[in-house]
Amino acid sequence: MTRHDGSHAARLGRAMRTPLLAALALLITLFASPAAPAWLVAAYIQGYVFVPSAETPAISVIDTDTDRIVGTLHIDIVPRQVEVSRELAKLVATDGRAALSVLNVSGGALKEIVLPNLAQRLVLGSRGRILAAIDLAAGAIALVDLDTDRVRTKIAGLPPLRDVMFANQDTLIFYAAEGLAGIGMIDVMSGEHVGEIVLGAIGTEIATLTRTPSDRQALAQPQGGGTIAVLDLERRQAIDHIEAGPGAGPAVPSGTGRVLLIPEPSRQALVVRSERLVQPVRLRGASVVTGIYTAWLDSVGFVASAALHRLLVYDLDRPSLSGEITLPGTPLRGAVTSDSRKLYLPLMDPPKLMVVDGQSQRVVATIALPSTPLAAIVAGGWGVCH
Repeated sequence: MTRHDGSHAARLGRAMRTPLLAALALLITLFASPAAPAWLVAAYIQGYVFVPSAETPAISVIDTDTDRIVGTLHIDIVPRQVEVSRELAKLVATDGRAALSVLNVSGGALKEIVLPNLAQRLVLGSRGRILAAIDLAAGAIALVDLDTDRVRTKIAGLPPLRDVMFANQDTLIFYAAEGLAGIGMIDVMSGEHVGEIVLGAIGTEIATLTRTPSDRQALAQPQGGGTIAVLDLERRQAIDHIEAGPGAGPAVPSGTGRVLLIPEPSRQALVVRSERLVQPVRLRGASVVTGIYTAWLDSVGFVASAALHRLLVYDLDRPSLSGEITLPGTPLRGAVTSDSRKLYLPLMDPPKLMVVDGQSQRVVATIALPSTPLAAIVAGGWGVCH
């Protein structure tokens, strides 16, 4: 497989976190003292991977320096979704009911927030201080202020929702819904509908909204694949489009935003679009894509396939399929560390967490988990833009 070093290593070296001894001192504080100061944990929280169980109310915490489980957090529900705010060092979970469980990972009591609607899906704002708890079928959204742990705004009466996204520094919500001729916009402070972005010939079947890392643009992708609209979030209009085949997507922007990866399962292909390329490049891919990740400052791409039980490895500097890693289980939602060094990929049957190094493109650790994982989560991880 291709190895990436040189300038990538130099830039990553400048982004190194604190030494291991400091991290270990923090862990003693984190798991021994319920009153540990939140600012101390917030400074290091992105150095840990949170792996909630899909079967129990337990969340395993992995230190990314040692790749070992260093503690367990306990919540009062078996979660269907968990999100972690790096800025507030808070973990938020839902089991789909009209309530949230909120835990400050630096210590303190577990809180429950009662919601005006079901929480079928959670979307965390880009600044980590506001969260949308969404009932997709009912067209309802509860906006939760994570600074105060209270519901700020109740939004109801929308069509059945397909996707919801924060933008413009979390001042606006953009949503795709059934029968909507474009993308709807809601003001976060007032909860009022403030207009729509018209998409013209792309149609009304938008299913996925993806914000780019710059927070200035987004991608609106139709259900079933096809042309992808490029939205200017500041001007609130469609400014371009990207041709894609039937069944293509969702498109995944890289952590820097310079590379866009579009899976085409019907063709068993992966399309790579980059600022460095005059034309997009189509590479061999997979018929079923479980997750797409970029690492090592976007020089490496990983595509997980549950059908193949493989992790496909791509060289994104010279677009090519550079290797494959056999997976000893079915991959679930993974995450890349905020410095882009490592991919943490949870597996079921049996429950494990695989650690893949971005530079060597090799598995450097396999961590046995106590139960079937739901996902692997890194607060503010590389490429988190939705």
